[in-house]
Amino acid sequence: MAILISAMGSCASRMTSGERRLAERLEQKLDDDYLLWYDVPVGPKQSHPDFVVLHPRRGLLILETKDWRLEAVQQATRQAWDLLVDGRIKVVMSPMAQARFCAISGRNS
Repeated sequence: MAILISAMGSCASRMTSGERRLAERLEQKLDDDYLLWYDVPVGPKQSHPDFVVLHPRRGLLILETKDWRLEAVQQATRQAWDLLVDGRIKVVMSPMAQARFCAISGRNS
């Protein structure tokens, strides 16, 4: 079982239902040598990805969790997703691009 830092009880009230489900599954399914953080600042720009997963040999993984329903997603590219929200199209950064931004936002060009 992976270790969530801080404990689930201290951060569950800030999580969406999808984030809570993912946190529970990550804790249950990952081995003991994985460490998990929820909503922690990363890098000099202090971006806040949903989850940071660390394994001593496999490295670091940044995850962004979305509670979108499949029918809301109208179009998806690597950079942006078009969502149908309240009858209107809303363009948002793709979860992959968002996680990548968190991972490299502090890197020098």
